[in-house]
Amino acid sequence: MKTFAVLTVLLSVAAALNPLAQRQAQCACDVSKCPPAGTEKHCQCVVSLTDNCYVEQTNAGVDCGLPTYPTGIPEQACGGSTNQTCGAGDMCYFPDKSCDPQTTACTGLCASDFCGGNFDKPCPDARWSCVLEDACVRAGNTDCDGKCELN
Repeated sequence: MKTFAVLTVLLSVAAALNPLAQRQAQCACDVSKCPPAGTEKHCQCVVSLTDNCYVEQTNAGVDCGLPTYPTGIPEQACGGSTNQTCGAGDMCYFPDKSCDPQTTACTGLCASDFCGGNFDKPCPDARWSCVLEDACVRAGNTDCDGKCELN
């Protein structure tokens, strides 16, 4: 009986420490490892970690509401169950390629929808097509700007 109790405790500890075990997404995002506040790197780190947490939370079915960014950083989350939209010149990019935004309330991040132009900037991935400005194309120009649109 004593051996069984010890074995149960050991298995519980091993399961809790197992790095391969699936972890539940939590509403709190740890940004303590970011560089000191007041720097551009701090801002980028906090936004990146917050965005990643939001996507993980949504994928895990945890409803924590929209993420809260530090003062001065615009909200970047979009889509999802609230169907939050992005501002002008932005698109709702869905980093989880397994989520089909045509049939599911996927969570995304606002990103520039610009494509084409002088540098022939592509859209983020194959799920998007660059739709060039009609007037520019009709004029016969080869460096037309466009907007990424979901296929």
